[in-house]
Amino acid sequence: MSGESTYNPQSGFAKWLDTRLPILRLAHDSFVDYPTPKNLNYWWTFGGILAFCLVTQIITGIILAMHYTPHVDFAFNSVEHIMRDVNYGWLIRYIHANGASMFFLAVYIHIFRGLITDRIRHHARCCGFWASSFTFS
Repeated sequence: MSGESTYNPQSGFAKWLDTRLPILRLAHDSFVDYPTPKNLNYWWTFGGILAFCLVTQIITGIILAMHYTPHVDFAFNSVEHIMRDVNYGWLIRYIHANGASMFFLAVYIHIFRGLITDRIRHHARCCGFWASSFTFS
């Protein structure tokens, strides 16, 4: 972070703690007085939403894969086992199914933000074909 810290301890204990362990200064500079650009808006949160959706899909997919049997005779029974016998298996399965839809919705919104703010033209030489084929397919 550039510049001096704007944290000013008010109490005697806070001053004492700041001289020995500047944890309050670190928390203030990291969370309260964090410099952000002026053009930051809610469109920029979709990258974080995509990361959250991806991590959720990976975790629930691993849990479901541990209980699924990919055999033609046992596949339906393994899904029934997940839904009925696994603790919160129904919830994990529905989170995984709905999370996939939310992931693609967030991907399309994220790409739309890039198209609407003309950010995609900076990458048009290297990955414009991929972005256009992914968006319109």
